Amino acid sequence: MEIAKHTTKRDQQAEERRGQLIDVALELFSEKGWENTSIKDLAEAGGVAPGLFYHYFENKEDLLLAVFERHGFKAELEKVVFPAYERPASEVLLEVARAYFKLLDRKHRLVRIFVREAMTNPNLEERWIEQCNDTVNLLARYLAARVAAGELRPHNTQMSARMLTHPIVMLHLTGGSADELESLVQCLMEGINN
Repeated sequence: MEIAKHTTKRDQQAEERRGQLIDVALELFSEKGWENTSIKDLAEAGGVAPGLFYHYFENKEDLLLAVFERHGFKAELEKVVFPAYERPASEVLLEVARAYFKLLDRKHRLVRIFVREAMTNPNLEERWIEQCNDTVNLLARYLAARVAAGELRPHNTQMSARMLTHPIVMLHLTGGSADELESLVQCLMEGINN
């Protein structure tokens, strides 16, 4: 018979402290970059001794991955990019574009870290590519359903999904406005309408 493990107050405090360090890392990595943030910086901002950092994380990269586990937005993304398949693309695509832009705005610190660090960190590059591909695949399935319904002409729905989602990321990264999304969706719709 397996004995249930009870969580003690000390365990809860340790988990809270770990979470606090992850939140501090999100801020510092976003502001200074992963390479430019020291263990000392993290410990100081988190209110712990530098040696205690290693009680919670093996190293700085372990902490970086924990930031993505805690602050990732895959579940939120699925809600944003998983529209009702029976609704017309002319309505849905603009809604998806706006919701995706807002999600990127809410998660701007994490997006900054992804963009900055994915270029040199293979683990993050893999997660960033996975995140982008998940978004594209969800939207491509919706577009394929609209092609099957006869609303959209047959086309490469993966490419159309990329043509919508990737410019939204770039628009966000370059300080663009959500007001520009309507033109983006209109251009895409002109190419794929039946």
